[in-house]
Amino acid sequence: MTADLSDIHHADYEKTACIIFCVIVPFFVFVRFWSRILTKQLGSDDWAALISCFTALSSNVQTLVAISYGWGRHKQNLNKEQLKIVLILHWTFQITYKLNVAFNKVSILLLYLRIMPQKFYRMMIYGLLIIVGLFSFSTSIAGILQCVPVAKAWQKNMPGYCYDLVKAWYANAIFSIITDLAILCLPMHMVYKLQRSRREKVLLYGIFGIGAFVTFTSIMRMFALKSAKNPDVTYDVNSGFWSVIETNVGVICICLPPLRSLIAKYVPNFGTTRSGRSGGSKNAYPPPSYSNSTPVQNTIGGGPLEGPWGTARVRGSAGDSEEELVAGVGGNPSDRGGIRKTMEVHLTTGGVEDPGEIELGHWSKSDVSKQH
Repeated sequence: MTADLSDIHHADYEKTACIIFCVIVPFFVFVRFWSRILTKQLGSDDWAALISCFTALSSNVQTLVAISYGWGRHKQNLNKEQLKIVLILHWTFQITYKLNVAFNKVSILLLYLRIMPQKFYRMMIYGLLIIVGLFSFSTSIAGILQCVPVAKAWQKNMPGYCYDLVKAWYANAIFSIITDLAILCLPMHMVYKLQRSRREKVLLYGIFGIGAFVTFTSIMRMFALKSAKNPDVTYDVNSGFWSVIETNVGVICICLPPLRSLIAKYVPNFGTTRSGRSGGSKNAYPPPSYSNSTPVQNTIGGGPLEGPWGTARVRGSAGDSEEELVAGVGGNPSDRGGIRKTMEVHLTTGGVEDPGEIELGHWSKSDVSKQH
C-alpha cells in the first residue's frame, strides 16, 4: 500500500500549540505563586491551579508523544504498534482533559469563597463546587470505562462493547459551557451592588470577565466535535486541537486575577482605582497634622484588617488584589449573618508623602456586635 504523504504534517499546528503552552503555562502558575507568597495570601485556590497546571502539561506531553507516533496522519498509514500507542494516548488524554477542566473551575470557585462573604453567594459557590465535583468524577470514571474490557479502547478488534463517545463528549461540552457561564455570571451581580466608583467596577468586571475566554474555547471545541465522528480517528485532530487550547487557556485565565498586585508592584500606575493618588508626585507643602478616631462599619475595609472575610484595605492603591477590591460588598450586616464588624480608624496625614494613605488603628473582637 502506498502511503498518503499529504497527511504527514496535518497535526503541526497542534504540536506548535503544545510546545508553546508547555513554556508559558508553568510561567503563569509560577508567577501566580510568587505573587501569593509575596502578599502572604497563598490559599487552596492556588493549589487547585497547580493541579490544573500539571494536568494541562500532562495533556500537552501526551499530545506531543501521540503526534510523534502518527496522530494527525491517516489511520491506514500507521502500523499496528503506532496505532495502538496513539489510541492509548487518546484514551489517557480524555481523563487528564476532564480533570483539568474540573480543577480550573474549582480554582475559580475557591477564589470566590475568599472574596464573597454573603451567605447567598457562598451557598451558590458550594453548590457549584458539588455539581462540578460530582460530574467531573462521574465523567472521569465513565471515560476510563468507556469500553468493556478497558483495553478495547485501543484494541478495536477485541471482543467487547464501547459506548458512543461522541454523544458523551457533546454532553460533557454542554455541561462545561453551562457551568462556565454560571461561574462567569456569579460575581457580576456582586460587583454591580458594590458601592464603588465606575472605574473600579469596570476593573472588577474585567478581572472576573477573563473567564469568558475559556467559555469561548469551550464553545469552539463543541463545534469542533463533529470532526470526532470521522472513522479515521487519528487524522482529523480539530477537536483535539481545541481541547488543548481549552485546557491551557483555562490555566492561564485562572492565574491572571492574582497577578494584578504583583504587576502593580513594578508598574505603579497599573490599575490605580482612586483619583486621589498623585501618581508618585510629592507634595511641596505637607498638609497639617491632625488625628481623628471614630468607629466605622467595615464596608470598604482597612488595611490590613484581618477578619472572618479576609484582608481589606481602605486606600485604593495599585497593589490592591482582587480580594481587597471587593472587600465590603454587602455592607448591610444582615448579609453577613447578623454580625456587624466595626474598627477604630486613625487618620494620620502629617509628614506623609501621599495624603491619600490612611493608617488604621487596631481592630479587635470586642468591636463585633450582633444585630437583632
